Amino acid sequence: MQKTCRQCSAPFGIFPEDKKFYREMGVPEPALCPFCRMIRRLAYRNERHLYHRKCDLTGRQIISAFSTDKPFPVYSIDAWWSDDWDPLSFGREFNMSRPFFGQFFELRDRVPRMALQQQQPMENSEYCNCASKNRNCYLIFSSNRSEECYYGSWINDARNCIDNLNLDQCDLCYECVSCRSCYRLLWSRDCINCSDSAFLRSCTGCKNCFGGSNLVNRQYVVFNVQKTKEQYEAFLKEVNVGSFAVVERIREKVDAELADLKAKEYHGANIEASSGDYLRDCRRAHLCFECDRCEDVRYCQCIYDARDCMDHSYWGGRAERCYDCQACGYDLHDLKFCNLCWSGCSDLIYCDHCFSCQYCFGCVSLKKKQYCIFNRQYSREEYENLVPQIITHMKESGEWGQFFPVAQSPFAYNESLAQEHDPLPKTEVVRRGWQWHEEEDGRKENYLGPPVIAPDDILNVPDAICSQILTCSVTGRPFKIIPQELKFYRETGIPLPRRCPDQRHAERMSLRNPRTLWKRTCAKCQKSIETSYAPERPEKVYCEECYLKEVY
Repeated sequence: MQKTCRQCSAPFGIFPEDKKFYREMGVPEPALCPFCRMIRRLAYRNERHLYHRKCDLTGRQIISAFSTDKPFPVYSIDAWWSDDWDPLSFGREFNMSRPFFGQFFELRDRVPRMALQQQQPMENSEYCNCASKNRNCYLIFSSNRSEECYYGSWINDARNCIDNLNLDQCDLCYECVSCRSCYRLLWSRDCINCSDSAFLRSCTGCKNCFGGSNLVNRQYVVFNVQKTKEQYEAFLKEVNVGSFAVVERIREKVDAELADLKAKEYHGANIEASSGDYLRDCRRAHLCFECDRCEDVRYCQCIYDARDCMDHSYWGGRAERCYDCQACGYDLHDLKFCNLCWSGCSDLIYCDHCFSCQYCFGCVSLKKKQYCIFNRQYSREEYENLVPQIITHMKESGEWGQFFPVAQSPFAYNESLAQEHDPLPKTEVVRRGWQWHEEEDGRKENYLGPPVIAPDDILNVPDAICSQILTCSVTGRPFKIIPQELKFYRETGIPLPRRCPDQRHAERMSLRNPRTLWKRTCAKCQKSIETSYAPERPEKVYCEECYLKEVY
């Protein structure tokens, strides 16, 4: 069955598997296409925009994902978890004469929220958001169980890594995108089990390589040309990667000499009856992206260990039967239209920011509660009688069966991940009735001293650089080099960056394929494939079978 997206007017399909899931969950068919549904959820996720403000309970200065103009109270993490306040004290009775969403957002804007989305324990990692179990980390987001990592997103089980995107079990990596189990890898992407190498593209099991693509279990390769050990070591002595100017020239050479890249139809491995990109150990995952160990999931992004879920963005962790949820994880089942609910939640509907709750409807910031509606306690019988009435009321008002509206997000559109995946100008955001956050320019002439120009070579960088201000060569925004960062550059022998952290992140994001699939044919066998490589891209895209034959 084909439908037309109510927002972008694109056609999209409703498949038999979708209809079966909708019937089982008791929800209507969606009016938006999968991409617009994802954007609506991502509008509720701010990872990278952090602010200084005061805890509204203790008055203590804190770091928060919420700017000071937000209408709701914001508590430090410790204060939110404390017994010094009661979420049920904000409870109210549902009014059947008014629309659901209006009442829900009135409640939400009164109930305190945690300043950052952090799952404990965290050690010396105050400037990390959407994160858990990190130690001595700074400005890494959607990242977990990492240590001594700085400036990155989706960094998991990593050590001593700086400026990366989507790393898993890596150590001493710099400016890498979508790499797993790598050690001392620089300026590379889509690599697995590579070490002591730089400027690699789609390589596996390589060591001591410099500039290469589609290499498998190779050593001493320079720009896809095999060298002897002596030749390789002589080459490295001639190349000063500690010079920023030299590195920039190498980047240009890599783009030119590795332009004829072979690409597999999808990134990942060990998938069955699945479609999407960056999938690993998945079965029957349909139009999913960045998912690990998932089964029978559809239209999901960035989840792991999940089953029987649809339209679920971020987290997972033994999640089952979740529909149209964002940032929900750890032992969940039967959640509908929920945002940021975690650890043992079940049978929640339209809940936000709840921990270990069961059988709740339209609740905010509850902890270990059952049978609550709008933060008001009910008996089981009262709850089971009232919830069907509210759902009927929502069906009559046209509200039932959709995630929270973008216009009511606690974040402005340009604060959220939605802007990263569907960038819009301010004029369009405002036209749609969504929020826009005006950021400070940040150009303060005398902030910790006048701007300076970093030396070209890392050998010439003084310790004093950490007390000075650099200026981004692209945006003009000021930024600093922290001491841990300088130590990493010196030990690795690479130059200081010339762009601010946000610009570096944006450039890494541009190296990733979009969460969209195109129909193409395999460049070798002409079999029909679906891939995130757009038809106008220069890569030769192969089906998985032909790619393995070509590369291995």
